[in-house]
Amino acid sequence: MSVHPLASVDGVELSLEPGARELFAQDIYARAGSPVAAVARPRSLEALQALVARAADTGTPLTPRGGGMSYTRGYVADRPDLVVVDLRALDAIERVDADNHVAVVQPGVTWARLHETLAPLQLRARFWGPLSGLRATVGGGVSQNAAFWGSGRYGTAADGVLGLDVVTGTGARLASGALGGGVATPFFRPYGPDPTGLFIGDGGAFGVKARIALALRAEPVAEDSLSFSFEAAAPLLAAMAEIARADLAPQQVAFDPLLVAMRTRRQSLAEDFRTLTGFLRGSKSLTRGLREAATMAVGGRAFLEGANYLLHCLAEARGPAALREDLAAIRAIVQRHGGREVENTVAKVMAATPFPALNGIIGPAGERWAPVHGLVPIAAGEGAYRALIDVLGANEEVLARHAISCGTLFATVGSQALLMEPMFFWPDALQALHRETLEARVLARIPAHSPAPEAHAAVGRLRGAVVEALRPLGAAHLQLGRFYPWLERRDAAFGDAVRALKAQLDPAGILNPGVLGLGATG
Repeated sequence: MSVHPLASVDGVELSLEPGARELFAQDIYARAGSPVAAVARPRSLEALQALVARAADTGTPLTPRGGGMSYTRGYVADRPDLVVVDLRALDAIERVDADNHVAVVQPGVTWARLHETLAPLQLRARFWGPLSGLRATVGGGVSQNAAFWGSGRYGTAADGVLGLDVVTGTGARLASGALGGGVATPFFRPYGPDPTGLFIGDGGAFGVKARIALALRAEPVAEDSLSFSFEAAAPLLAAMAEIARADLAPQQVAFDPLLVAMRTRRQSLAEDFRTLTGFLRGSKSLTRGLREAATMAVGGRAFLEGANYLLHCLAEARGPAALREDLAAIRAIVQRHGGREVENTVAKVMAATPFPALNGIIGPAGERWAPVHGLVPIAAGEGAYRALIDVLGANEEVLARHAISCGTLFATVGSQALLMEPMFFWPDALQALHRETLEARVLARIPAHSPAPEAHAAVGRLRGAVVEALRPLGAAHLQLGRFYPWLERRDAAFGDAVRALKAQLDPAGILNPGVLGLGATG
């Protein structure tokens, strides 16, 4: 057996073990046609540079991977010579500068660990992670451009990045934004023309993230949550838009009736009580924590029975009086749009456990799960949801034949954008990545489904149909990977510039070939 060309790079563990090669050839939705050639784990930033330089010399394609929680083939390519670079060992929190509100971290740091590290300092990242942050890494979130926690006020991961240190396709280090220019304290990104944004959301096409400088903010002095029920999607989305434009909630998330039902099936009240220690641990005081826990115990989950569209708003302010004003303003907006307030049990659970165990990567009965999403103008939510309903209506027979169901999540991103994320569920066999990620108690209770390749392919077509249906609304997308269109929706001059940039930064074409539609997929 020949020696792999990357086998002798100092500081890099190269695994050729069949199980690892199979595991790293799949994401939550897709799997490559064959296992990857190897899995490389650099133990230092210098080893990462040496690895990329050797790959460039030998023409070995590399794709970076963080926690592996994506579902758009961002690191899944159909080429047997691919080496996946597992960046999770580069997990140092190098610096937390509380005085200047900056943190510098390596790419393998999880969002949950960063959040736990900052909490005693009464700080958090401006954008502080996706729901999968227990496992998802900062490097992955920046490379994909993630959204969720804090997005209602502070935008996506891109909006919280002050600077990057990346390894280009030649093995060179390139520092951008606040990490460039030899500044002792990284604090300011837009010092003249700044290329930082080129490396955010690129899926590793232009460079592998080595260090990330993040903007921090003070934890809120006062915070609370509210939940509401709406009879229809239109008033729900109108209320969310008005709340966003008034900047009243750093977090808004809503579910349509199917996702409400899915959550009810997945998680019982007894399950919710597992989070009570989160209330007590995360509360500003023991008294408040006990009061929150008691309220949750009394409220229970009965309100979910027969619930329609549910909206959860997490509000925060400089003090109790300002918080009361914001909560009153949210209630007034919801009342004008015909919503009614319900127990905020779910909102409290979300706030207490922002990074829960990742059992939501399957349905409550062990079904496979695959989302698709689009970001549309904040006032275009009703049109986006109508477009989705039209797609589902046109495919009723396909949905019925394969037992496919679809529920939808909505969230606001700043005051300009609404994120709509339909989620498809269908009976199908789990992959190795699911079995590695799910809790043992969940694996023990769910039924085993037979492989359903036709249903899987049907879900792929449905996801594509949703993307096309949102196109007239000018929809944007995160974690583009090999799924969402990008270059084909830009003008020729843009495409020429991007391809020239790729050729400059990655002349051998080794960095995640095929991602973003750049380079050969093999």
